[in-house]
Amino acid sequence: MTGPESAEQEVINSEISFEIGGVEQTVTPLQYHYLTLLERLTALKNTYQTDPDYEAWMMQAIKKSVYSAFRDCIESNVGEAAREILGREHQVN
Repeated sequence: MTGPESAEQEVINSEISFEIGGVEQTVTPLQYHYLTLLERLTALKNTYQTDPDYEAWMMQAIKKSVYSAFRDCIESNVGEAAREILGREHQVN
């Protein structure tokens, strides 16, 4: 079969390596997306806290985005890796 269905299956079934806490873990592309999104949002939150144009409503939106990405990680079975990402954030602050 050479239709779009076969291409989608290749992408869905492929795996990517993701390093968390010094340990390399094999994840699906969707899991990788959620984990990297959580990392980026966490970094954004950390940098926005010191922004001279800080606005409370924007920080609330960022925090809700972080929580949403964390829930996505849990739903895609990479919750422990997500907790590790959030744990690193608390060690930095």
